[in-house]
Amino acid sequence: MIDPELKTHLENIEKELVDLRKGTHGLGPNLMRGIVYGAGYIIGAVLIILIIGWILNIVGVIPALSNQVNEFRSALQRIGGPVK
Repeated sequence: MIDPELKTHLENIEKELVDLRKGTHGLGPNLMRGIVYGAGYIIGAVLIILIIGWILNIVGVIPALSNQVNEFRSALQRIGGPVK
């Protein structure tokens, strides 16, 4: 015969396991969420690197990117007006 206190603890554990199983999703949604988060991190990192490089080029720290910045400025001028 099982101790009543032990039986109560085991029933509580079983209830918690059932609740955990209900709260989790399958492999598909978790995989998709991971792919989206990973892509977001990569896109964010690329944008930050591009913005920092552009700012450093404007300041004059990285003069090798001046052609790309000038092309970007001319594209912005064609689209929306003067860029300072």
